[in-house]
Amino acid sequence: MKFEIGEWVQGNTNQGELVHGFIESVDLLQGTVAIYVVASDNETAVGKKVEIREQSVKKLPVTSLVNKQQIESLIDIALSVRDEAWFTELTLKLNAIPQDSTRSGEPNIITSPNTNRLGFLG
Repeated sequence: MKFEIGEWVQGNTNQGELVHGFIESVDLLQGTVAIYVVASDNETAVGKKVEIREQSVKKLPVTSLVNKQQIESLIDIALSVRDEAWFTELTLKLNAIPQDSTRSGEPNIITSPNTNRLGFLG
């Protein structure tokens, strides 16, 4: 499977840890990808880069940002990885949300019985 830098993925490390994050680099010769971990069942992996074999990684579906909380979470990630362009883009999206959407009109996040231990659909 071909992966590109910036794609959101989830996978399992050699130690069996479930990680969720985005691709920072791809090593075609070794057949591995480096993932910046934003969520994991191993708390110490969060915020670090891990190398995982391509066979242990799957792309996550592209979704649109639908609420303020999702955008704020991504802003936190943009700050942690010091990506100024992404931060600016997300801030503009956040500022474009009507102020009334922070009240009861904001969509609720529905959990499914098919979610994994990180809360992602499996």
